[in-house]
Amino acid sequence: MKEIIQKLRKAKMAHKRWVGHASALIEGIPIEKDQVPINYTDCAFGSWYYDEGQNLSSLQEYKNIEDPHTKLHVIYMEIFKILFEKKKVSFFGKLIGKSATISEADKQLARAKFRTLEEVSKSIVNKLDTLEAKLKQLGEQEVAKLL
Repeated sequence: MKEIIQKLRKAKMAHKRWVGHASALIEGIPIEKDQVPINYTDCAFGSWYYDEGQNLSSLQEYKNIEDPHTKLHVIYMEIFKILFEKKKVSFFGKLIGKSATISEADKQLARAKFRTLEEVSKSIVNKLDTLEAKLKQLGEQEVAKLL
């Protein structure tokens, strides 16, 4: 059980870092390729959730995470589009955070979306904490049956 909880916590930390990238993007801080908005199944958290995490899919606490996680990616993509869709910035420019042509109005709109993203993220973290508590409640033998 210790290993599954460690992986769950690692996935949660990856989620928190990824959320921070949205803020960096808004402020024009360069980001890496793995930090751009991607499909919800491909981010570090999604990779765990839709791979190893599937062992926990019989638990309602696990199932409760999917919808907000998907919503989080939708919001992140909305932020990305606000900042770059109408701009003449190459894909490479997007990767390195070029944002010289972003208007203050667009930044404000993106920041408002980010506040929503933060709320969804807090919900995900709370649900992950609930899942961890459930695993601890089940104990070693019950968790072993899931795996």
